[in-house]
Amino acid sequence: MEGVHNKKMMKTLLALIPVKSPLYYFHPVTRLLLFIITGFIPLFINKPELNILFAALVMLLFIYSRVSLSSLKIYLPVIICAGIFTFLTFIFFPGDDSNNQAIGHLFSITIYDRPIMDACIAYSKILALLLSSIFYFSTNRERDILAALRTLKVPFVVSYVLGLSLRSAGMFLEDLHTVREAEQARGLDYSAMKFTEKVKLYSMYIIPLLSLALRRSDEISNALFVKGYAIKGSGKRADYILSKYNFTVVDIISCIALILLLILIVYFKYSYHLFDSDQSIFRYFLK
Repeated sequence: MEGVHNKKMMKTLLALIPVKSPLYYFHPVTRLLLFIITGFIPLFINKPELNILFAALVMLLFIYSRVSLSSLKIYLPVIICAGIFTFLTFIFFPGDDSNNQAIGHLFSITIYDRPIMDACIAYSKILALLLSSIFYFSTNRERDILAALRTLKVPFVVSYVLGLSLRSAGMFLEDLHTVREAEQARGLDYSAMKFTEKVKLYSMYIIPLLSLALRRSDEISNALFVKGYAIKGSGKRADYILSKYNFTVVDIISCIALILLLILIVYFKYSYHLFDSDQSIFRYFLK
């Protein structure tokens, strides 16, 4: 027990976070609602600068939660590839809008202002959504997510399947890391490999990872059977996880504030067109 109390960091689904992180003063339901609200807000905003500002606020949440920003570097290839794919799609397929104005050329392809503006809007939303998703899964454990679902009275079958899925995703990443370390221990040098060789190597990972996943699913099934778990007919059980969390006044105020924030954004979006791209500074830069 002494080793547990001296523990300073704990592992979430994607990162390490301090045990005494300020974020853990909030109930898992509040954290889940924060994830849902931050997932919806960028969808109603068509000004790229506002979505970029929203992404910056998510970065501040990382700092507030005391999650190391260096852990984000593994997601940079995904963020960069998403941007390249988005802009190339709008450049090569600009549409047939007669109001498009040429602003430059990429090799022999003409670049128009409206498709680039649409690409900025789409990518700013993707960036905000990616960061908010990474933030949630970097600051919450599988246990926290299950506690939120059980507090909201989600059926046991749903929380059971979701819990196994989340645990399998984490184990999949650990298995991939183990396979790569085993290859490096046998003398494989990734830096000396060509890009095509790396792609072929990653495709070969499917076989050991699939076999490990099948073996682990059988072990989990046997373990649940031994402990007496059943999807149907198991009866009502005492929920130990919920006894470890308290829903406080701060959580109630935070949940109300988050819901009101989303309602206000939707109201100003459709009543006053406040977040439309017509007044975006990006449009003026393109002109």
